[in-house]
Amino acid sequence: MDKAQAFNDILKSYSNDRKNLTVYIGDSVGDLLCLLKADIGIVVGSSASLRKVGSQFGVSFVPLFPGLVRKQKESGGESSPNWKGLSGILYTVSSWAEIHAFILGW
Repeated sequence: MDKAQAFNDILKSYSNDRKNLTVYIGDSVGDLLCLLKADIGIVVGSSASLRKVGSQFGVSFVPLFPGLVRKQKESGGESSPNWKGLSGILYTVSSWAEIHAFILGW
């Protein structure tokens, strides 16, 4: 709950019309609330317990890069797709190298 409170405090410091995305990166059940609240929630590794709890609440786990391609297609060619927190979708990566590539746009 401490993580969720800290993340909520960070989100409160931004206005609703913010131009920046929130990204939360986690790897355990304790990160689930923050992962879902972020515009982009990224799960590192393959925590069976996180997937089990998430799946029980209807959360989808999608590999990051295929998920980004799908999101771009859904946006109809807009330069920046409409990311919204609480979508029920978490993006998965197997390593920090994938996150590094995502952030740098490789």
